This record gives sequence, C-alpha cells and structure tokens, in this order.
Amino acid sequence: MLTFVAPLIAYLMSFPIMLIALFRVEIGILFFITLVPIIAAMKKICEFPQGHNLADFLLISLVIGWVLKAGRENRSIFKSSPVNVVVMLMVLGSIINLIRGYTFMALPSDINLTRLMAWKNYMILPLLYFIALNNINTEKFVKWILICVCFTMLAMDFNFYSTFRWIRADHYSDSIRISGSFSFLGPNELGIFYSMYTFLLLGISYFIEDKKLRYLVLFVCACNFYPIMYSYSRSAYMCTAVGFLSLGLLKDRRLLILLFGLIFFYSFILPNSVVERIDMTFLNKTEVSEKKVQSSMVNVGGISVDTVGRKELWEKARNYFKREPLLGIGFDTFRHREGMITHSLYYKTLAEQGLVGMTIFVIFIIVLLRQSYKLFRHSKNKLGQGIGLGFFMSIIMHLVGSVGGDQSLYYNLMAIYWLFMGIVASFNVHYVDDFEHTQEVDRSAG
Repeated sequence: MLTFVAPLIAYLMSFPIMLIALFRVEIGILFFITLVPIIAAMKKICEFPQGHNLADFLLISLVIGWVLKAGRENRSIFKSSPVNVVVMLMVLGSIINLIRGYTFMALPSDINLTRLMAWKNYMILPLLYFIALNNINTEKFVKWILICVCFTMLAMDFNFYSTFRWIRADHYSDSIRISGSFSFLGPNELGIFYSMYTFLLLGISYFIEDKKLRYLVLFVCACNFYPIMYSYSRSAYMCTAVGFLSLGLLKDRRLLILLFGLIFFYSFILPNSVVERIDMTFLNKTEVSEKKVQSSMVNVGGISVDTVGRKELWEKARNYFKREPLLGIGFDTFRHREGMITHSLYYKTLAEQGLVGMTIFVIFIIVLLRQSYKLFRHSKNKLGQGIGLGFFMSIIMHLVGSVGGDQSLYYNLMAIYWLFMGIVASFNVHYVDDFEHTQEVDRSAG
C-alpha cells in the first residue's frame, strides 16, 4: 500500500490541499504533519513531477495562508514568545555556520550546492515552529493534530511490521536490522524517532479527557514499542529506560516499578534476539559481531555514511574542535570531509559550530525545557498540561538519543518535534502568560 498507491494519492491530494490552505491554514498543517514524517512515502512522491519540491510548496501555501488569516482576523502576524528569541538565534547561528563552511575549505561546487540544500531543508523546521505558534491555539485543533500524528505512527508501525515479520529473528545479527519506512536512514534513527514521539504521546495521554482519543493514543504508544524493540538500537533502549524513569518521577510512579522490572528481569521478558543485542552475546560465541568487523553503509543525500566506528568518528570530531574551537569547521562540513557523519549531535556541534554553536544549543534547550515544564505545571488548560509534559519528555528523548546519533537536520524526523515546540509556545501565551497577566491586573485593581 505504501509502495505506490498511498504516495500517489497523497501526491494528487497535495495540490487541492495547497489551495485550501490559503483559506484554511489548519487543513494544510494537518496534511503536512501527517505526510512528511513518512520518509518512504515522501521518497516515492519524489518520483512524480515536482514531487521533490512538495514539502516546499506545502510550506509556501501554509505561510501565505498564515498571513492571510492574520489579515482577516486583524491581528499581528507574529506572536511574542521567549522561544522566538532562541529559535532566531539558532537560525542566525546556522547562517554564520553555513558561511563558515564555505570559507573553511574549498569544496567542489556540487558539494557546496548539496550543503546549501541541506541547510534549506533544515530551515523548514524553524518555519514550521512559527507556523504552529501563530496558528495553533485551540484544544480542538491540537486534538486533530494528535489524531493525525497517531495515523502517521500507525502507518509507519504497519510498514515496519509488514517487513520485519518475514525476518527470522531467533538470534541477533546485524543483518536482521531494518529501517522500516525510514528508507535511506538507519535503525538507530528509527528507534530514536519512535522513542521521542511515543513518550510525547504518553505524556499527553494523562491529560486527555476524551476517552476515545486517549485510548487511540495509548494504542498507538503500545504499537510503537514493537519497532522500538526490534530496531535493535541501544540508543532507543536507553531512551526508553530514561523515558520511563523521567515520566515515573514527573507523573506516574507505577512506571518506576515497570522500569525496575524490565531492568532486573529483561532476560526473561524480552525476546531472545533483543536480549542478545543488549548483552551483545551471540549463539556462536566464537563469532565476532559484524558491527566490530565491517562497516554498515547507508546513503544520505548521495553521501555514503558509515554507521559504525563511533569512537574513531568522535576522535576526528574532537580533533576538528581543537583545530577550530570558536566557530568550528562549518555547517555539514564533517560528513563531506570525512564521508561519514559523527553519530553524535554533541560532537557534531562542537566540530562544526565550535563553542559558539554549543552555547547557542545549550541556551536553546534550556529555554525549551523551561517553557515545556512551565506549561506542564501552570497551564489552566488540562490538555495544555499534557502538551507541556509530553514535549518535555520528547526533549529528554532527543537529548539522550543524540549521545550516539544525530537526527536534528532531517526535517522528516523532527517535524513533529518543532510543531509541538510551536504549540507549547502558543499555549504558554494563551493559557499561562495571559492568565498570570490577568491575575496581576486584578491584584493591582484590588
């Protein structure tokens, strides 16, 4: 279904959706967030005329619809939020970093063009944040977004299951790892993706009053643990453990019991191949793991990317940082210089952006954590509390997964993250800041 028919239907639907979005930007947002994360479908759509520009065309229609809506409602185009400052700081830092990449080393023009396209795709995410901030402010709309995200996750779950069910997975080996609908990306990216958005949905589920929607969200979360488990990604396993710990401490102590049960009895609870992946023990004790002997390659933007040898890659990143500690070597320079990605967001940031970029990143994360926690604790809207908790959990998953991976540049993976970043900022404006301002006015009047 996902191989041809579904991408064709989505492609054909996109053109009327673009027109509708000019007058109902909400419809365009729902369509965008449903389609874009399914990378396999997007890759198929690229085979159709102008399919490779579909996301750009959709965003243009969303921006126009956003501006027209602001004009109809006679309000400002941009809402004020503390997150705006750090998002613009990230954008400015990326521009400086892109220019730095051109001045650091002479690369062929085709590689410079590829790097520019990667930066352009990265800029989709801040734009999506501003679209969400300025157009999503009602509980009803957020519920529709949750339904669309659930639909997307279920489609990806089905795609993963339909492929993996034919694989004999009695014992672990690298050959049984698959990427599901993630196409050119790897199992680690898949596992971290599911971890981020499973705990996003779990956090929100505690505050959903509509029972049908809550059951749908919980059902999707339960389904998501299947690809997390069989991604054989130790980063995803670590995210899951930290997720249960964090959610247990913040909201539901029962999850701590579940976590401790998994830690002490995982060898009896989990499938044998997963246990072997965790323990890194194999049926044939004399056989060395394939990951230690040979490289497993994936293709990212025409560059063959080695998915192993993290210690060697991190050492190279450290050397680049020592060489250029202030500004780094420039945006997306490492993989074009080495033919491999760093497999760590933190090492990549240090190598490519230096101390300036790392400082911006730390400020960015601190602001996001504070804003999401503020919404969780102080929102006068119950669903808003769930959005705050869920996005707080998603940030934690992203941070943990980024130790051994880097998915920050892929807008397909990060679109939901940045969309909810905008929702958090919007709900803080409407359900926290406005309420606190009203209380201050009342106290002054009294």
